[in-house]
Amino acid sequence: MENYAQQYADIKKAMRKDEAAFNKIDRRLTQKINNEDFKVIDADKALQENYTFGKRLADKVAKVGGSWGFVISFVVFLVGWMIINVMQLFGWHFDPYPFILLNLALSCISAIQAPIIMMSQNRAGEKDDLNRRNDYHVNLRSEEELKLLHAKVDLQTKYNKHQSQLNQLQMEMLIRIEASQREKNIEDNLQNKKDD
Repeated sequence: MENYAQQYADIKKAMRKDEAAFNKIDRRLTQKINNEDFKVIDADKALQENYTFGKRLADKVAKVGGSWGFVISFVVFLVGWMIINVMQLFGWHFDPYPFILLNLALSCISAIQAPIIMMSQNRAGEKDDLNRRNDYHVNLRSEEELKLLHAKVDLQTKYNKHQSQLNQLQMEMLIRIEASQREKNIEDNLQNKKDD
């Protein structure tokens, strides 16, 4: 019986050790999840915090300038300009061929429009950068969580093995106790028969 008690104590000690390791992994997992390095930022909210009038204007100009409606209406405007000046419609002939005034207007428009569109693209780049960082943080946090969860599953397997050993030991102890109880009952019955 003393051998069983020692085995029982050893298994219980191993299980307490496993439980302490469980708690340690849970604490580490909570720390990793709450770690500032893994925080995800709302990209839209971060960009809205410094969304000035100039940036709003740049976004609107880029939205209009990068649309099919703008391209088609601008082509219609250019063709109309050329037709009016070549055919002298309505008696107008304010920009004869080679359309120097039109070239000047187009140069001015493109000189202003290009930097405005680039400002808008920079804002889109900032948002992409924030989203990329968020993805990196999510991936990093997921990797850490997976490592800890794998460790926890391995520990759970070990704990279950100890639990199984403990159950088997208890069964052996019960069988032995039952056997010794039966022997005692038999001896008592024999003793009672002798006494009668």
